Amino acid sequence: MENLQKIINQIIQWGITPKLSIKKKELVLKKSLISLYQEYLLIEGNIQEDEKEYPEAPEFNFEKISNTIRSNFPKLGFYQMVLDPFDMIKPDNGLGDANDDLSDIIKDLMEVQWRFQNTSNVDAIWYFEFIMRNHSERHLVNILKTLKDLEEQL
Repeated sequence: MENLQKIINQIIQWGITPKLSIKKKELVLKKSLISLYQEYLLIEGNIQEDEKEYPEAPEFNFEKISNTIRSNFPKLGFYQMVLDPFDMIKPDNGLGDANDDLSDIIKDLMEVQWRFQNTSNVDAIWYFEFIMRNHSERHLVNILKTLKDLEEQL
């Protein structure tokens, strides 16, 4: 659990601290996202739910997070993606946004962090597993692919 909180804090920093002076930012981000994914896979489906009622988490400002990410990763932008990778006859392409992917992940993790601090560890871990399974996992996979694609461009 401490490891998960440490990883969450590492990732959140990209959305709350502009122009971080960290070398090899893309590699550091990639390692943090892979560690987060590993933590998710370790607990996936193996959690308990906290039945206690808690107050709602505050709204975290998506636009501010996105702008901060842009200051840290100016190369993260739009990319093409195949909408149905199993359509072998005529697959449709779509447009994704790596900044949006990372913004969504960070916003979700800010709520997990808030839950660790304001509800219970059980509630925070339940929410982390829930939000990864239903929302953030796809963004995480997309941003990892984008980081790899950017790496190959250099």
